[in-house]
Amino acid sequence: MQERARYRVTGALFLLALLVIFVPMLFDGEGSPVSDLPRPSTTISSAPDDQRRFDDIVPTTDVVERIETLHNEIDAEGFSKIDGTRFGEPRLMPIQDASEVLAVQAGSFAQLKNALSFRDTVRGLGYEAFISSSKDDAGRIRHRVAVGPLLDKADARAIADALNSKLEVDARIMELQI
Repeated sequence: MQERARYRVTGALFLLALLVIFVPMLFDGEGSPVSDLPRPSTTISSAPDDQRRFDDIVPTTDVVERIETLHNEIDAEGFSKIDGTRFGEPRLMPIQDASEVLAVQAGSFAQLKNALSFRDTVRGLGYEAFISSSKDDAGRIRHRVAVGPLLDKADARAIADALNSKLEVDARIMELQI
């Protein structure tokens, strides 16, 4: 019983010490310090005689016009209304004499899953393959698998020949527009 009383007295002394320390902090009247926030150096006023107008502070942009232009050039599925290519993907065009950037088209597929599988096969052979999707006038989507970009026609011809022999495809050299 004495041990129990000793624990109670020790606990009571501990609580009393806490009260003696912390209660004066709560009622000393100072409270937490209030910090003065700095005032903004520039104020925008709607008065007509104000020197700094909203137009002077916020730069004018042509973002709205560019979005409207893009909206008129791209259909609901993300294909260009002009040339049928998907927005943001590289375009494969027929090769010209002045073509500088080339790609080797290895295949064309109606189903995206087939194009993805073939792209992975070409990548497995060590080539950097990508997919370029386009829509024809009838609304059919074609997913073309190509290797590129290439800067030399001789390299493009060598890759086309290698793909023709390894995969038994009819690879063709195309102009790549990014």
